[in-house]
Amino acid sequence: MEKRKNKRVILVIGISGSGKSTTGKAISTELGIPFLDADDFHPRENVTKMSRGVALTDEDRWPWLAAISEFILQNHRNEFVLACSALKESYRKYLGQRLDLEIVYLKIARDGAEKRISARKGHFMPKDLVSSQLETLEEPDYGIIVSSDLPTNDQLELILPSFKK
Repeated sequence: MEKRKNKRVILVIGISGSGKSTTGKAISTELGIPFLDADDFHPRENVTKMSRGVALTDEDRWPWLAAISEFILQNHRNEFVLACSALKESYRKYLGQRLDLEIVYLKIARDGAEKRISARKGHFMPKDLVSSQLETLEEPDYGIIVSSDLPTNDQLELILPSFKK
């Protein structure tokens, strides 16, 4: 499938608890482009599975990634900020075949992610799944790599110069 150059997506990736939604929303606000949270595209079965502490498989993730990319391709907007774990290179390549991706990777240590997840209220992802996410994670060595330990404003200082023209 050909790459859709007219659909630019700033893809904010990382494990659960890395701050993808917080940083993604901040980038969205600063650049004035819509924010999407990949969590909103999970089918009920995936949410139920994760809520019970069961890690998702590739078979669970492929339809989810397809739903995200289809939504973006069908939307009238040409730019988005997308917060999405996209833990494996194959997931990023799949999205990148359909969309013009620019990667922002939020790097966080296990203990930091577990602490953040434990402090969250009303989210389906338990801290017990951090280990499986780290096992699945194939860290990119490209894009913008930022420590999740930095305050959001400091992250933005590192991220935004690449996107402001």
